[in-house]
Amino acid sequence: MVHPSTSTSTHDTQGQIDLNKLQSLLQEQSEELPVPLDGKKIISVAHHIPYTCMLNDRQNVSLMDQLRHADQQHQQEQQEQTAVGRRNSILLTPSSQLDAAPISHLAKRRSSILPSLGETEQWELSQRRGHSAMYAGIDSLKDRYRTLYIGATGNLHCKETKEIIQTDSITEQEKNGLIDLLKSKHAIVPIFVPDKMGYGHYEGYCKQVLWPLLHYIMWNETVDEKSYWEDYVKVNQLFADQVVQHYEEVYIHDYHLLLVPQMLRKKLPNNARIGIFIHTPFVSSEIFRSLPRRKDILLGMLGSNLVSFQTYNYARHFSSNCTRILGYEYTPSGIDANGTIVGLGVHPIGIDVQWVRDHCHRPGVPPKMKAIRAKYGPDMKIIVGRDKLDPVKGVLQKLESFEEFLKNYPEWVGRAMLIQVTSPGVVDCPAKLETKAAEAVNRINSRYGSLSFQPVHHYHQHIDRDEYYALLSVADVMMVTPLADGMNTTSLEFVVAQEETNKSPLVLSEFTGTAGSLSAAEIVNPYDYAQVADALHNCLVMSQEEKEERFKKSDDMVNRHTASYWAHCLIHDLVTRAAKESHWGPTPPLDVDRLQIEYNGSHKRLLFFDYDGTLTPICSKPEDAKPSTLTLKNLERLCADPHNTVMVVSGRDQATLEKWLGHIPQLGLSGEHGCFIRDPHSKHTISMLDQIDMGWKEDVMEVFQYYTERTPGTFIESKKCALTWHYRTAEDPKYGAFQAKECQNHLEQSVISKLPVEILVGKKTLEVRPTSINKGEVIKRMIAQHPDASFLLCAGDDKTDEDMFRVLVKMKSKGLTQLIFSVIIGPAEKSTLAVWHVETSEQFNQILNTLT
Repeated sequence: MVHPSTSTSTHDTQGQIDLNKLQSLLQEQSEELPVPLDGKKIISVAHHIPYTCMLNDRQNVSLMDQLRHADQQHQQEQQEQTAVGRRNSILLTPSSQLDAAPISHLAKRRSSILPSLGETEQWELSQRRGHSAMYAGIDSLKDRYRTLYIGATGNLHCKETKEIIQTDSITEQEKNGLIDLLKSKHAIVPIFVPDKMGYGHYEGYCKQVLWPLLHYIMWNETVDEKSYWEDYVKVNQLFADQVVQHYEEVYIHDYHLLLVPQMLRKKLPNNARIGIFIHTPFVSSEIFRSLPRRKDILLGMLGSNLVSFQTYNYARHFSSNCTRILGYEYTPSGIDANGTIVGLGVHPIGIDVQWVRDHCHRPGVPPKMKAIRAKYGPDMKIIVGRDKLDPVKGVLQKLESFEEFLKNYPEWVGRAMLIQVTSPGVVDCPAKLETKAAEAVNRINSRYGSLSFQPVHHYHQHIDRDEYYALLSVADVMMVTPLADGMNTTSLEFVVAQEETNKSPLVLSEFTGTAGSLSAAEIVNPYDYAQVADALHNCLVMSQEEKEERFKKSDDMVNRHTASYWAHCLIHDLVTRAAKESHWGPTPPLDVDRLQIEYNGSHKRLLFFDYDGTLTPICSKPEDAKPSTLTLKNLERLCADPHNTVMVVSGRDQATLEKWLGHIPQLGLSGEHGCFIRDPHSKHTISMLDQIDMGWKEDVMEVFQYYTERTPGTFIESKKCALTWHYRTAEDPKYGAFQAKECQNHLEQSVISKLPVEILVGKKTLEVRPTSINKGEVIKRMIAQHPDASFLLCAGDDKTDEDMFRVLVKMKSKGLTQLIFSVIIGPAEKSTLAVWHVETSEQFNQILNTLT
């Protein structure tokens, strides 16, 4: 698995993802932790199935309805032909000449190129537009696994009229017919979402709230966020219920289903393997925290074993949100969600290279390429752009940049032109956006055009697939300059389309996910018009040798890191992550009878106890947490047994432990989370600081002081090997908790990542300590000194004690033969790596009192 802060860097000096190193790392991890994968059943869950479903011969479609629809369609086609003609497209109406049209209309060819993907007397399937990279990746899993795809049907259509059929009107017989067709032919389980609920989920919450927010756009104040949210939850539950019926390994895709992981976690076994991949960007906490349901969504995602993103930055934003909104700790292994480690992955998506290559070789593509060159002339430099007309796609900024290019480099006027194709966006495109685009095109054409030269050709329409690949193939420069985009596979398809043509360069926005992979492209800031203009000029004057050198780098990357590679890495990393230490579901209560039997039957025992919250209750003032009479008696009796080795491993400073417990014979004490150790049967304390640089304290102290001054009632505790900020006594507890999250995020973003230290989130405390010192190291040391021990009891109550439990889990997996009782003090729902739980420290002391 690839973590954003893994010690093995997968980035080069410029912050680009080093995909070769990433691939090597995955291979090393595969060898290190072999997981049997072949033959597994993989369930892929996405919002829509890959096919459009059309219903045949519906009885309620009358002959008059069909005639009326045919007449309307004929009139619409005539209007479209006229409109296309006005846009200077070469319109050749005879079907034999369609291949020669540079930009024809989609409706003229679509019926001739879409194959039937399954048909019964009731239903016919055709390929759904968009998301081809995801569909190709999921489909490639069939080569190695048994697969099942679960998704909603989306809009259902009547084949005769092409009109949308209400899902609510579909009969059970028709539903069963479609279910049988999809499952038998494509291993797909469809979900029929009720119409009103589906609208609130997709057109409502997804398109009007989540999608804009994840692209740094705030939703409109008129949006009914509350009612849309209710539908979002209901649809997510529909998906979760369907997955439960078929469960094996589950991978969930994208922002439409962010709640499904947690819903599954509540219904599936604790060892369920669940992953989620976010195809869109993930925004910083400054934006995401404005979402009213921010906690619900983050907690929903954290039901996964592995949360994966397109880029390192998106993963970093997610971890920051978990810190600032939920107060969860970010560790090198992932997000510590109350003791459960949720892994983070970086998996940039690829494309089906062979599929794109085959489409570039279709018989209809060469005539289109020839027609485009014939129309604009062999000496004209053609710059191509193809985007949805969404605010985040940067079409207006692209036009402004092209105008700046013609202004700054007048020698290209009459010699370079832009073909910009746009299609309707994900969100309803404001009319003013289309108007502004048209105004910009008219302004550029009037200022720099002539009777024989038109600088910008703008086609706001869906174009045929042959036309699309013809444009990519003939382009002298490709412009992919969105303001925010998850990955943008158009740039990858452009590279494949250029393999047998010009080896043309690519101008790519730094705000796309692909910018981290296609380092050979001209990376630009789309808001900096002058920079984009310079990049266009550089591309057009670039030598053929440099073009080919850059192209080779991009082409190698695209051909190695395909959609299939992406999909298989997701599954591999999910299984690898799930095989590592984690704990889901409630922890069972400690079996006291079994504990007593195993204790009495063991000849050599190791006992490890945390102090605060385990041997004594948590106190608002640390100095009040003195050991009770019962605690002292328990420790004295256990230490007096020659078969026992007892250690108190605490975050307390060593002096306090010696003051309160040092008089007990044969008791070992370790203070400050393992920084100081006094072994049992010894009076000498060992310091682990001798070879550790403590220069980091000054930087951390400065941050703690900043928040202490601004949070009344809080204070800093300075230990020899750690600094702790206490906010339990904050005058305003809610504000203290809020400031703790801000302080934690501040430390993680500006200090922790640069220094060999880690932050521990305790009970109303934040503690920073060296990474090489923790309670787990004390466990390792004692086990090494007492290899003949056959019984281990380890008890703690907070995140610092998870280091002890984690060591025991790892050692057990590597063949540790001792009988282990790991116990968390707290409620059963508390996430932990411990196997058992006891509700309170008082109850735990009573249990210790029974061990004789």
